[in-house]
Amino acid sequence: MVTCDFYGGYNKLGVLQRCWFHLLKDARELAELNADRPEVGLWVESLQALYQEAKAVASACTELPADCRVRRKERRRLEKLAAQLPRPYAKNPDASQRVLAHRILKHLHELFVFVTDSAVPATNNLAERSLRPAVIARKISGGTRSPKGSATRMGLMSLLGTWRAQGKGQLQGCRELLLPTPAP
Repeated sequence: MVTCDFYGGYNKLGVLQRCWFHLLKDARELAELNADRPEVGLWVESLQALYQEAKAVASACTELPADCRVRRKERRRLEKLAAQLPRPYAKNPDASQRVLAHRILKHLHELFVFVTDSAVPATNNLAERSLRPAVIARKISGGTRSPKGSATRMGLMSLLGTWRAQGKGQLQGCRELLLPTPAP
């Protein structure tokens, strides 16, 4: 299961959870751009409230098995509510919400996967935060001068990030990688 933003390149990966952070960020930007149109702000607030409701439902269902009947029923209910939000704007070329309305309708069945499976996050923030150090290092250093250098750097960054996530220091991780494991 992949939690991702709305970039079309992810569409071939199968079952997806679309990132609510990205959707709500775009909605907040839309509200800021249309500050003189209160109906846009109200629509964005409705979208945010729907996400808060979905998070509350997912939280209340944590003790239930993944994809149980109750979770599926709640997901369908939330999808119906989500489908109502964009309908008045999707076909209106003058509506500021038109683009986001189309996005919601297109990805409706990928917005609430986290309700039916508590192992699936509603956002991809953790993945993006874990990539940030590698991106910053690349920007500061200006990158590498060859594909082999890029592959080496990414491999090392992956190792260091994995060790950090496991709570290991660099020295401990290197020792475990390089020294033979003692026989039992």
